[in-house]
Amino acid sequence: MTREKVYERIQDYLDQNQPPEDFKRLEAELREADAMNEFEEYRLLDAQLRTLPAPKLSADFTSRVLAQLPEQVEHPNVTPLRSSSRFGGKMKQYPLLAAASVFMLLSVGSLGGYLTQEEKDLSYTNVPGIVAENGEVVVPEGVTVDQDLYVEGGNVRIEGKVNGNVTTVDGKAYTASAGNVTGEIKQIDQLFERVWYGIKRIFE
Repeated sequence: MTREKVYERIQDYLDQNQPPEDFKRLEAELREADAMNEFEEYRLLDAQLRTLPAPKLSADFTSRVLAQLPEQVEHPNVTPLRSSSRFGGKMKQYPLLAAASVFMLLSVGSLGGYLTQEEKDLSYTNVPGIVAENGEVVVPEGVTVDQDLYVEGGNVRIEGKVNGNVTTVDGKAYTASAGNVTGEIKQIDQLFERVWYGIKRIFE
């Protein structure tokens, strides 16, 4: 057994890291390494140290030691470590705001194709009696529409009667002198209005 190993085993024994039943094996190993005298000296020293009285500390000892510690000084040349990501920290700090932001981003992204179509196709509420011709939807005279009318990508001309709202997206609504609309006429042609209307339609 090497000297380092002997000292390590003696230290373990003195620190009481070994169970007492291992003492016989330790004693045999120390006799084999000719270290029994050193072990006895260490054991005697350890016993004497344990009999010493504990030092008496004043009641304000802790506060005095803490008062003597140097204050933390900020050096102008030293830059503090940055966190890995300011944005990531805010995301963790405000999870509801992060979820709402992601939702809005996805909503606007899904409306992106809807908003940037180069060539608008005419789409409208399919109601019996109305006619679509040349990019225009016509409610002929004598026809009554008993629901909301929605036209996208073209104009609407109302010569009959609409019992509800008329909404045009990227188009105009024209009412003839005989035409009648009981609800509102909405013309949506600005980007913000289109986005807002699209979001409102999702939740209706």
